[in-house]
Amino acid sequence: MSMKLRVFLSSISLVMLATIALVGCGHYVCGTTFGSSTCTPSGKGLGSGGNISQTALVYFMNDAASEIAAEGLNLGGSQAFLTVPNFASPSLPSSTIDYGLVTVGEKFLYMPLSNQTLYGFTIDTVTGALTPVSSTQYTVLAPSSIAADPKGAVLFVGGSAGISAFTIDPTLGTLTLTGSYSTGIAPSQIVTDGLGRYVYALSGSSIYAFSYTSGGVLTALGNPISSQGMAQIAGEASGNYIIGITAEDGAGGGVVDNHLYVFTIGSGGAPVSPAVSYLTGNSPVYLAVSPNGKFVYTFNELIVQTLATAQPIEGYALIGGVPTALGSSPFTNFTMTIGKFDQSGQYLFTQGSVSGVGGSWALSADPAAGGLTSTIAHLSAPSVSFAVTDVPQ
Repeated sequence: MSMKLRVFLSSISLVMLATIALVGCGHYVCGTTFGSSTCTPSGKGLGSGGNISQTALVYFMNDAASEIAAEGLNLGGSQAFLTVPNFASPSLPSSTIDYGLVTVGEKFLYMPLSNQTLYGFTIDTVTGALTPVSSTQYTVLAPSSIAADPKGAVLFVGGSAGISAFTIDPTLGTLTLTGSYSTGIAPSQIVTDGLGRYVYALSGSSIYAFSYTSGGVLTALGNPISSQGMAQIAGEASGNYIIGITAEDGAGGGVVDNHLYVFTIGSGGAPVSPAVSYLTGNSPVYLAVSPNGKFVYTFNELIVQTLATAQPIEGYALIGGVPTALGSSPFTNFTMTIGKFDQSGQYLFTQGSVSGVGGSWALSADPAAGGLTSTIAHLSAPSVSFAVTDVPQ
């Protein structure tokens, strides 16, 4: 999670606090706990998923508790979205901040912490348990961001020393530092294109572009371009575009920005500037792109005086790099603050509320039409810093 993203998520915390306050109100079947949990819900939340074919795990980092919590969709054929039974957080240092979590190849989980250490874990796809990939962790100077190559070969970590590239052992998950770039760059966010050829870094007011090899060798692609104030960028499956938002929702007296921005990736890999802007209904503070690259969803806020209020999710078809609002958008019952897809693209895992009921939600996503429906809930609100992985079928 980027530094700038953390700034605008501070307003999201108001919504999360309101959500957590529901715990004592009879809305929750069973809240996720951090650390060891023996909590076993007696039901399936708001409605049964029914006929769920995909299994997925969601890992949440709680910096305040210095622990990871886990939820599972259809784990053990449960046909529900529930706390992972008896999950115990790996031992982590106290008083640290995470800078994002990523999963790789449905097998590994990685995250950098503010103690200048990169942690890696293997994922037990039966129990959800996390086991360190190495007895010694990896040093990264003042980390600020993390991203994974879509092919699962390279892990990128941004920090005060620039970008570090690690190759990933496909069996053990161990990492080997193989490349770096440090000239005047401290990335607040790193993303790759959808085809695994290029990596892009937001640093200051610029976007830096690099090509990279499967061996983790980085090559700068010309001069950086203006970021045009982007707070978050994302790649998409075709490898032709980078989508961004400024996350300017009016907080602090700033100008509200109701737009998506699309950078075209040039033939040499560098994005073309300036980006083309497309009007949205509300001010996006987070975005998620479907794994097939057909749809983009925005998570939106409205500032009334000094209070930030989550607005309904909006969905757009991405055709030739042009976002076009879906007929079913906005999804008026879904006032979410953040969302991430599983690798199959069947579910969008979110934090927020459905029809006023707060918690973690697995929204079913239509890969053909882009519609979102809610049938599966786990009524808890662990953290807005999380990563999702499908379990191999």
